Formats: sequence, structure tokens, C-alpha cells
Amino acid sequence: MANVSRTKKPIKIRYNFGIVLLGVILIFGLIFYRYMKNTTLEEVLSEDREIYVPSFASLLGGDEDEEDDNSVASSGTNSESESEASEPSEIINPVPESDAVSSDYLDSCVFVGDSITYGLSSYGLVSSSNVYASVSMSIAKIETEEIETQYGTMTVLDALEESQPENIYVMLGSSGAAWLSVDDMYDYFTSFMKKLMNKCPDSEIYIISVTPVTSDKETSVETPILNSDLDSFNELLLEYANDKSLHYIDMNSYLKNGGSTLPSSYAENDGVHLKYSTYELFIDYILTHVAD
Repeated sequence: MANVSRTKKPIKIRYNFGIVLLGVILIFGLIFYRYMKNTTLEEVLSEDREIYVPSFASLLGGDEDEEDDNSVASSGTNSESESEASEPSEIINPVPESDAVSSDYLDSCVFVGDSITYGLSSYGLVSSSNVYASVSMSIAKIETEEIETQYGTMTVLDALEESQPENIYVMLGSSGAAWLSVDDMYDYFTSFMKKLMNKCPDSEIYIISVTPVTSDKETSVETPILNSDLDSFNELLLEYANDKSLHYIDMNSYLKNGGSTLPSSYAENDGVHLKYSTYELFIDYILTHVAD
């Protein structure tokens, strides 16, 4: 038999597309598994969660996930801080009308001021031990002039530091308005208040607006006082109260009784000091305007 020479055919490598596709699916499945393993269910379902597309490096175990987690935590902390900082103050000024409290409330209060405040004790409406004032006191002397107190003769600030009252009511400016400018009175007032707040950090502090004067007092030849100046001063006191989160009692508007000056029937002959019946109104207003 003749030898038949056979030429070998080259081996053809055939690709099975199905196997290739399966391999691709397995690779992406592995990547997806790793991603889901590092992601909590709560993060996936959270409505507030931002859509995050991970990088290929992060899916393979890089540090990017850790950095992103820290960034999210930091962002959350900043948002909470900003939210707390933006919360409005609970102080409402002027203090709105409220249900009347018992007159026993006055025992927890100290009233600071000049001769008008002194009238609260001289008429017997407030115990003298709860009134830190004198006839000769003025806004310019409130830090230095000594008064008689249950602790002895001392300055108002020293007496307040000694007593640490639960509530402090301050009304200053009537004595001084005739010869001091509004700016000067404000400087004296804020200097005193700064020291008061340092000495009595736990006290509730109320600023009472300076009471008005009669129209006759505005036009008097001797030491006239203008209600417009008192109004300007009181506006500054309201701004100060809001800025320092203190309470502000608008006694001035109340005693004007709908007008622009103190009614003559409310005042003594000098047009500044108040009659006993007006002090009764004064106390009623305090008891019905206690901050929550």
C-alpha cells in the first residue's frame, strides 16, 4: 500500500460566549458583594442618604470609604451645631401679660433703683429688705453710693452679692434724666448691669423701663425732663435686654395709659414721682407680667 501523506490541520480554539459572559457576571457580582458588605441596610434605605457612586479603588478595599464615613459624620456634627446655634432665644420682650401670681412672689424679688423705686418700700408695698434704693440715689451713683440694707451699710452691688435674690428688678434713669444725656445714662446703666450679672449669675433679671413724666414737667422752667428722651433711653434698654437675654418690663407705656405722658392724676406735684394709687398699679403690673 502506498503511503498516504496526511497534512495535520491547525487546531482551532473556539470561544464559548456563554462561558465568557458568565465570567464577567461573576466578576461584577464579586464587586457588588464587596460593596454591599461595606454598606449597611439602613444606609441603603435611608431617605436622606445621598447617592454615592464608589470608585473602583474603593470597591477593592481602599481607604476612600473610611474617609467618606468620617466626612459624613463630621457633616452631621456641623449640622447639629448649626441647628443648635440657630435656635431662637426663649426671652420674649417686653414681657407679655400672664396670669397674676400671688403677692408672695415679691418676697423672692429685690427692686433696685432710685427714689421712684424707693417709693415701693416707703409706701409699704414691698418689704424694705427687698428694696435696694434711696431717695438720693441716681444712675450715676448706683455703683458707689452706699445704702442701708439688712446686711449693713454697703453698695447695692455688695448687697446683691450677699443676698443672691431669685429675681432682680432694676429701674434706673429717672434721677439723672434732667442733667445727663441719653448716651451717658446708657453707659452708666450698662456698666452697672455688667457687674450685677457677674455677681448674681443665677438670678432672673428684669429691666423696668423708666417711668414717664407729666406734660407739666416737660415744660417746667426748673429741671425739665422730656418724655422723648426717656423713650429713647427705654428703647436702648429694650435692645440691651434682648441682646443679653434679660427680661424687659414696659412700665413706661403702661403708666402713660394710652397717652404720651404720665397722667397728672398718677403723679405727685413734681410731675415725676408716683402717688400711692399709682404704685398699686405698678405692683399689679409686675404680678401680671412674670416671665415663664
